[in-house]
Amino acid sequence: MLASLTLPVLLAALTPAQAEPQTLRIGTGDWAPYVDTERSDGGALARLISAVFAEADYRVEFIFHPWDRNVRMLQQGQLHAIMPYSCGPSRLNYGICSDPLVRGEIVLFHRRDQAFDWTKVEDLLKYRIGTTLGYSYGQAFDEALQAGRLNVVQSGKEDTSFRLLELGRIDLHPQDRAVGYAMLRRLFPQDGGNIVHHPRQLNTEPLRLLFRKNDPESARLLHLFNARLRDFAERGDLKRLQQALNSGNADDWKPSTSARAVRD
Repeated sequence: MLASLTLPVLLAALTPAQAEPQTLRIGTGDWAPYVDTERSDGGALARLISAVFAEADYRVEFIFHPWDRNVRMLQQGQLHAIMPYSCGPSRLNYGICSDPLVRGEIVLFHRRDQAFDWTKVEDLLKYRIGTTLGYSYGQAFDEALQAGRLNVVQSGKEDTSFRLLELGRIDLHPQDRAVGYAMLRRLFPQDGGNIVHHPRQLNTEPLRLLFRKNDPESARLLHLFNARLRDFAERGDLKRLQQALNSGNADDWKPSTSARAVRD
């Protein structure tokens, strides 16, 4: 069954003459604390995006699929946008990118009992690395991956690499720092597993909403979204959200304008 989350706009005193707000279909995946299927409001970025579009009288339905399927559905025109994605060169082949929502930080997770250090991608060639289909880990890592220089174990599920890492079947797993620790708390609630991250960043870049390229309606929605997002930035919402993510308190963050979340 298709998982989806609809967040309707709260409109005051609707009259019969007023039209129902248009619903936008946005593809995403379970990536707590940014997007969280276990929360009725969809997680921090779902709350933000719903509130931004609510101010423009749109409501949002979030469609949950694997990341690579979201991309295909966007290209086929089945989705209005996808999120949260970085805006690397390969993504510009099919998408146009919103202004930044928050900044993500990709780090390498490893077992606590494993001595590990690195300074450049070439240092990673001797390790078994667990990756997730549809992910981008930064230009240097992605190029090494595409060239077949890295020893990788790819999977389609978010938690597979952490399970393999805990079992010692892989050595490293690149993941967003906030997402990684949220996932470890779920998988290993007693102690977070025997897993830590290396402090050196593999990549850091903004996470964005991606709209379909060469589509006039997408260009219009992008312009509208960016304009409303700037209002939220000026009110301090984006700064507070970034601080909440960095401190592990993303679930407590609420935008200055919120939308009520209901599951389909």
